[in-house]
Amino acid sequence: MITLMLKTTLLAALLFVAVTARGAFTLTSPAVSEGGTLAETTVLNALDCRGPNRSPALQWSDAPPNTQSFVVLLDDYEARMGDGFIHWAAYNIPASANGLAENAGASDVSLPPGSRHAYSDFLQRNYGGPCPPAGPPHKYRFTVYALDIPTIDDAGTPMTWRKLRVVIHGHVLAQASLTTLYGRKES
Repeated sequence: MITLMLKTTLLAALLFVAVTARGAFTLTSPAVSEGGTLAETTVLNALDCRGPNRSPALQWSDAPPNTQSFVVLLDDYEARMGDGFIHWAAYNIPASANGLAENAGASDVSLPPGSRHAYSDFLQRNYGGPCPPAGPPHKYRFTVYALDIPTIDDAGTPMTWRKLRVVIHGHVLAQASLTTLYGRKES
């Protein structure tokens, strides 16, 4: 009996070490750190902003082992638009991906094969960089979701983040975020 209890305790300890050694699902960027300011290269080229509108490179690690695909989102959750403002959403990113290259948000062909862009709140299917009103910096949150489904079938209908959020509900294994800042000075 004592031998069985000892074996069970040892097995539980080994499993705990194996799980915790794997690390937490994390999202980083070589272009900006947590709490850092987004580069001018990421700024929108529309409205009264004149930036190159290039999405920063993103890298993620330690996704759950049963991840089948990813979704990436950029939102300004401080925008005065109800539930924030969606600047970018991409889905059907294959499980083999561990990040997105700089400017992957330019179009579907800039994403890994099979990936798609959903419509942002700019009503465009691509990355839309920051362009907050003049004043204090806004917080821009990049989030990657690890899903237990390989693809999201949009059945030829326009996919928005709000629709995508409903589809992925119950399929998110883990998520990781990177919060950044961007602001414009008062004129």
